[in-house]
Amino acid sequence: KKKKRNSDRLGIDNKAEPAEAPPTMSPLNFVAPTELVDLPSKGMGYPEDHPLNGKEYIEIRYMTAKDEDTLSNQSLLKKGIALERVLENIIIDANISPLSLLVCDRNAIVIQARATAYGADYDAVVNCPKCATKNQMCFDLRAPKVEGGLEEDDPDVKYIGDGLFETKMPGTKFTVKFRLANGEDENRIMEMAVSGKTVDFGAVEQYKKMIKSIEGFTEQEVIHSYVDNMIVTDASHLKKCLKGCTTSIRVTETLVCKNCSNEQEVDVPFGTDFFWPNL
Repeated sequence: KKKKRNSDRLGIDNKAEPAEAPPTMSPLNFVAPTELVDLPSKGMGYPEDHPLNGKEYIEIRYMTAKDEDTLSNQSLLKKGIALERVLENIIIDANISPLSLLVCDRNAIVIQARATAYGADYDAVVNCPKCATKNQMCFDLRAPKVEGGLEEDDPDVKYIGDGLFETKMPGTKFTVKFRLANGEDENRIMEMAVSGKTVDFGAVEQYKKMIKSIEGFTEQEVIHSYVDNMIVTDASHLKKCLKGCTTSIRVTETLVCKNCSNEQEVDVPFGTDFFWPNL
């Protein structure tokens, strides 16, 4: 007599289970993908309570058609806040204000967002530095150069944490603590340029914003008084310190002028059409 298999006696159906159909993607549930952007600052220069303090990257969303509309909104462009609105939308962490970002980190986000949205090749017209002839160039946004930043053995300035740097002025011998420029500072300078008040908003006004204490005094009255009467020796030293501590991100290509054959490295022009590819 033929034995029954265990599966027969136990009433188990050996037929393969039909494979489950893959879930269909609903447009209603679609969320723009994200990516990580390396921060040139590596989180140095942010206050302790800032979300990017000590962080080496930031997460952003891919740009959307809505962001394109924002960048072409004439009202927002005239007010100079179109880019701020886009940055607010693509930065994942809602606690991070674009205005609080260090300039180098803002630029890194802008470059990456543009490269992801429209491709890494950026066509632009560049004026020859020697003869001013307009030259058509193509910049590669894939590998921007990170330059500068505080050296550990810098004898003139040191990073003391909480987003502050410290130096001793050579003339007055005052100990001064200062911060680096951020998006708010950059926007203020641009606003002054647009309104024709750049002359009034020079280094003196910048120093008043960036110096946070002098010999332990944090009062604005003390800082403003010192800056208004700052001797050239101290001013030159502070300018040098700010430049040495500031990290920059650059996209460069070698220009060979079609008119005068001048060969020179030039930076990508961040014009109003940076986010609009030449179609």
